Amino acid sequence: MVSLLPELLSGDHQAGERVSAAQKETERLHRDVEDLKRENQQLRLDKDEIAQAMGQIAAKLGLTPRRSPFDRAASGELPRPADLKAVETSKAAEPPKA
Repeated sequence: MVSLLPELLSGDHQAGERVSAAQKETERLHRDVEDLKRENQQLRLDKDEIAQAMGQIAAKLGLTPRRSPFDRAASGELPRPADLKAVETSKAAEPPKA
């Protein structure tokens, strides 16, 4: 029994090292995720600021800004089948490009 003890302790030491390495990697990944969440939030804020500025520019130029198709879907408004047919018809009427 005593002769098996060093072998068992060696295996336990290696497992402890692997656990420690896995914990360090987990902590690093958590920090990376938090950094990415902060960056994502900042990018979303930047996007909103740019969209607002573009809307103001369009208003000063007298242009009506196009709405995003995602805005339309988010508001619950879905394209009507007649609208889809009109788009398909106009595309079919265009001559092929050379």
